[in-house]
Amino acid sequence: METDETAPDHHAERAEAAGRSLPVDLRDWVRFAPGAAVRVRVQRTDTLAVDLWCLEPAQATDVLRCAGDITYTVLAGRSWFVTEDGEVGLDPLGSLLVPADVAHGIDNRAPDPLIVLAVSSPPDVAPVEAPVSHAGVAVRAVDSARRGALARLPRRRREA
Repeated sequence: METDETAPDHHAERAEAAGRSLPVDLRDWVRFAPGAAVRVRVQRTDTLAVDLWCLEPAQATDVLRCAGDITYTVLAGRSWFVTEDGEVGLDPLGSLLVPADVAHGIDNRAPDPLIVLAVSSPPDVAPVEAPVSHAGVAVRAVDSARRGALARLPRRRREA
């Protein structure tokens, strides 16, 4: 796995080839380590980054301070977020917005693994990482018989 900041961003190249839309199965990036919380960069553009934080029970991040705003959403487990304003516990699908330059951290005080989705803007320089799996079971192929929003879009443009 390339971790150097100058490593080629193959994920971004795939997004460019796909017209800047790239569906991913976040489960393919979940990665835990016994010694410390793990941040995995899943996607990045010039203006936005998507990361997963994976914490085993009793793990915590270091103190984090981001140059831009960041939204955290708990996907699995139960988390405690510690900020300059105090502490808040979040269950799955709970979300917290942390403004730029606010010191904060994530604690897993529960007996289960914790997975948190972090969306930040602007992104830092961390490179996009390779998935640990390529199962992609959450990404479905296009069903041409099904009329979705994109199929209706050209007709709506003509009607406007």
